[in-house]
This record gives sequence, C-alpha cells and structure tokens, in this order.
Amino acid sequence: MSITIQLGKSGRLVVPKAIRDNLGLHEGSLLKLEVHGGKLQVAPEPDPIKIEIKNGLPVITSGPRLKRDSIVQAIKADRDAREEKIVSPTKRK
Repeated sequence: MSITIQLGKSGRLVVPKAIRDNLGLHEGSLLKLEVHGGKLQVAPEPDPIKIEIKNGLPVITSGPRLKRDSIVQAIKADRDAREEKIVSPTKRK
C-alpha cells in the first residue's frame, strides 16, 4: 500500500486509518524511523508483552499477537523474573 500525505503542524506525520488498521497500530504504538539513501523509512516496533496476574493467573494483556509457543515462553520468562525477585530480593535495585 502506498499513499502520499502532507506533514502537519510541527512536522507531524499522520498515518492514515487504513494503514493503521492494516498494521494493527493504535495510539501509543512505537514506530521506528530510519533514513536510507535519502528516503524516510517507517516501521512499527512490536508492542512489549505485558503480563498481569488476574484471579491468580498470568494473563497477557498487551503485546503482539503471539503463537502458542511464544505465549508459553513469555509466561515462563515472567514466572522466572518473579521467582528471581522472591529468591534474591537483595539483588533488586
């Protein structure tokens, strides 16, 4: 998909809704800007995975859509981080 847009006030770039929807972008999404050969390249950065405990269970509340294996890895990493805090509370800063 390609579209021409005009920079707004203060050099703001507005990503059209069709492109935002296509890429799954929302308010607060991170975008990486790079210049290559005199051209501006914009690419979405993946949302960080956020895990919250709800009703005693870890629940992924934000982040990219993940496959089952990735979800299991994210939950294990979160569990390991929580266990590290319990086992070594003096290491926390």
